[in-house]
Amino acid sequence: MFCLFVFFVVLSAPIKDDEDSLTLFLREDLHIQLPSLTVEVMFRNQSAYNSPEVVLMRGATTINPRVKLNRKLSHLVVESVGEGDEGVYTLRNPDTPEDVKRIRLIVRDCTNEQIIKYGDNYHIPLTGIIGPITVEYRPLAVEANQTSKPALVVLTTTETSPEAYRGRISVSERYVTLKTVTGADEGSYTIWDNKGLIQRKECLNVKGENDYGFCVVVIMICSDAGQFKITDMRGFTVSTVHLVLEPYKLESLYVAIIALSVLLAFLLLVCLLSCLIKIKKRAKRSAALEKIAQNAGKEDEGEAFRQVVKNITKLSEESKHSQADTTEKSQSTEVDIKVRHCTYMFFHLNFIIQRF
Repeated sequence: MFCLFVFFVVLSAPIKDDEDSLTLFLREDLHIQLPSLTVEVMFRNQSAYNSPEVVLMRGATTINPRVKLNRKLSHLVVESVGEGDEGVYTLRNPDTPEDVKRIRLIVRDCTNEQIIKYGDNYHIPLTGIIGPITVEYRPLAVEANQTSKPALVVLTTTETSPEAYRGRISVSERYVTLKTVTGADEGSYTIWDNKGLIQRKECLNVKGENDYGFCVVVIMICSDAGQFKITDMRGFTVSTVHLVLEPYKLESLYVAIIALSVLLAFLLLVCLLSCLIKIKKRAKRSAALEKIAQNAGKEDEGEAFRQVVKNITKLSEESKHSQADTTEKSQSTEVDIKVRHCTYMFFHLNFIIQRF
């Protein structure tokens, strides 16, 4: 029973399985970090996944000639990776069998990549390559995962092309040119020389403009914020527009101008109200003075005369104070006000004297 119990514990021990994905260009070096030198490294080829694993390293010793340890003994190196190196690399630690790490390697079918704007021309340099040349193409999905499939010949040694590429692909002494690229042209391009040897492998990545295209939105709300994509008839992205909505803010200069305008309007309103109040008070005093003048013969004439002179004097003093407060008025306006006022007082005083 004791043996059965131990066997059960071993089977039920949890396995920490960690898998990472890594993509490299053709002929790049793969560096696998080793947690310790006692780790065991196995490899399973992508094209023969059902075949048994190949031991690359065991007991601090490299077994397969495709790998070697770096100088610091911290990484296992696979030099100049190719299609045959695609697959899963498994690291197992004998001291802790439950710790398993896997690295899935994808090898691009090219040594470098060019990023071309949607609608521009793609140029592949031919420096050092002797023609006539042949150009092969693998779509993006094929070159990344199915490089074993045959490629499409888009340009032969006699410079003939399939119908879809006629008028779009051409060759000169320095370049192979593919005109007006779209998302359908993404993938790898292989250049073969006149001896049938591969001289160059390049990948094409077509990107849409982030600030290309115009979109008119009549009424915008908060839910309109986000990313908008413009695609062509085949569904490939032509442009990407990122829309961010922010509350409208006036510039500080405009705010200052508006504030000053409001303050000026308020001061003008206060001045106007003050003038209206003074005019109203004068009108009331003038009416009272005229009434006293009309009734001067009926009441105590001496007292009425003194009241009239007193009111005229008071009105004259207020007029002087008012003229001093309005020094910014023009000279012609001041003279006109004085003449009218004096004429008014003279008329009423003459009227009272005649009644006496």
